[in-house]
This record gives sequence, structure tokens and C-alpha cells, in this order.
Amino acid sequence: MAVLPQIQEDKWKSLRYFLGGIFFVLVLIEKSMGFDPKTSGNFFPKQGFRNIGKLTEKPKFAEPSDPFQSETFEDDLNWEEEVFNHSYPTNTQKKQQPKIIDDTIPEITLPEDRFPGAGKRISVEPSYLPIYFLKFYGTGKNSQSQLVKLTREFPGGDPIVFLFQELTKGPNSEEKTKGVLTALTKKIRMEPNYRLENGVLHISISEDINYGGSMEILRDRLDQITFTYVGNFGIQGVVLYTNGERIRNLGSDGLSLPDVLAKSQRKVILF
Repeated sequence: MAVLPQIQEDKWKSLRYFLGGIFFVLVLIEKSMGFDPKTSGNFFPKQGFRNIGKLTEKPKFAEPSDPFQSETFEDDLNWEEEVFNHSYPTNTQKKQQPKIIDDTIPEITLPEDRFPGAGKRISVEPSYLPIYFLKFYGTGKNSQSQLVKLTREFPGGDPIVFLFQELTKGPNSEEKTKGVLTALTKKIRMEPNYRLENGVLHISISEDINYGGSMEILRDRLDQITFTYVGNFGIQGVVLYTNGERIRNLGSDGLSLPDVLAKSQRKVILF
């Protein structure tokens, strides 16, 4: 019968060890949850052990939060709408560039393709009038024609027809001995009717001006006519016609003529 108290005492020791083990486990769990019994009056948290196994702090590499769950996401959307709906001033109207008008350049009305008909004739007192012929300089392939300025005694009257007749007549015997010649043959005739209008001389000549010459000779013919007329009697340019129609091209090679013939940049030799 003496053995019974000893067994009873061993049972109480085992119960105390069991309870102590449970208490130790609970202390470890609370420490892992960040609970410090020294700084807290309560040994156990008010919420009990409902948070066991749950972390109260977010992990270091947590997933980004949903922007639509943010309290300020509506303000962010309003800001974006304000940016996209903001109207910026744009200059859609193009500025008109001012037009530059040079009054010093005279406006020339181009002549019609048809011969305009006869106009008022010119009458000049007797005098000496300038006229232009040709002279070749150099030999062989290096020979080149140059314009030669001469004079003719004019008896008075209409100088337009007189000068053209002198061009086709060519140089006199003395001038020929000096090598002067003309590119306009006697076959090329001028009609007696002409028109001088707005500084442009309109003359009608025979179609023989197209024949019997190379491109260089055709240019010489045009230069003889323009240098003889332009600068005299108020003439600023010449337009040629044949058979009542304006001449646009000369020769078989089709030397194109400008709208109004004027003096070219060519050397002139005085005799």
C-alpha cells in the first residue's frame, strides 16, 4: 500500500512537464509572429491564434498591387483624361507670302501667230544709218564669223524697208576686198507692209530665209537683222513672219526662235 503515493506523484510530474512543453511551444509561435511579452501587457494577442501560419508583413518580392483597387486610381484617370482632352493651339491657316512686283521690268505682250497687218510707216530725215554684216576670222576649223558694223547713206523716208534691202544687197566692192559678206541672199525679200507696236517690229519676209545655210549661217542671218533694227527708231525687238504666219523654227534642223528677237551677246567689230 506504500507504493500508491509514489505513483500519484509521478503522474503530477508528467502533467507538469506536458503543460510546460505546450507553453514553450506557444511562446515560440508567438515570437515567430513578432509578439514580445516584455513590451505587451497581455501575454496573448487579443486576436488569439487566428493568425497562426499567416505573415503580417509582405514578402520582399511581393506581386504589384492592383491599380484599380487603389483609392487614388480615379484621380489618376481624371488626370489622363485632362491631358488627352487638352487642346493645343495649332496654326492651320497658312500665311500668304507677299507677292513681289518689280515695276522696273516692262510687261511685253507676246505677238499673235498671225501677221498683225500693216501699221503706220516711219519717216526719217536723210542721214547715215548703221548696218551689220559679217567677216570671218581664222582659218580652217578655227574660222569664226564676227559681226561687222558699217554705215549706209540714207536719202530719207522709210528706213525699215531700206535697211532690209541693203542687208540682202550685201557689201560693196571695197568692203568685199576686206572680207566683208552677208548671210542674207538677194532671194530673201521683205514685204513692204510692217507694224511697229509697243517697241516690237513685226515684218513679213519670204520663206527663202529657211534655205541655203547651216545652223551657224541661220544664226548669222537673225543677228544681222536684230542688230540692224534693235536700238533704232524705238525698236526693242523683232518678230518674223512668212506667208502670214509667225516663224517658230528655221532650217531643216529646226533652229527654234524666241518669242521676240533681241540682240545676242556677240562681239561687234567696227570698220
